[in-house]
Amino acid sequence: MKIDYKEFANFIKGKGIVIVESECYDHSSGWKGKNMYVRDDNGFLNEDGNYYDSAKWGTIDLSGNGYCFNAGFIAGNYEKIKKFYAMNSLSTFEDFSTFIQSVTVEKGAE
Repeated sequence: MKIDYKEFANFIKGKGIVIVESECYDHSSGWKGKNMYVRDDNGFLNEDGNYYDSAKWGTIDLSGNGYCFNAGFIAGNYEKIKKFYAMNSLSTFEDFSTFIQSVTVEKGAE
């Protein structure tokens, strides 16, 4: 999936997102990397739709796993971030209905 990086950058700025780098180390390979965790004023964004005070399993990480900061991971994580904010803005049935339509697939397409 190709993304518009300017759009993504504006989205990050508009939501007040900061990227928190955290060094990581893979003992089996000896590789060193940096996780790039996504955070806003409310906390770290987690794939489960919740905010947390610290990075934990499921925190959205632009690097994928600390070693894979590339176009593929950025595109997938942009979608995760948009989905996170969409889930957190559900307050009416109409919002919920719109969300359900966005995740509905045709039978046989699953």
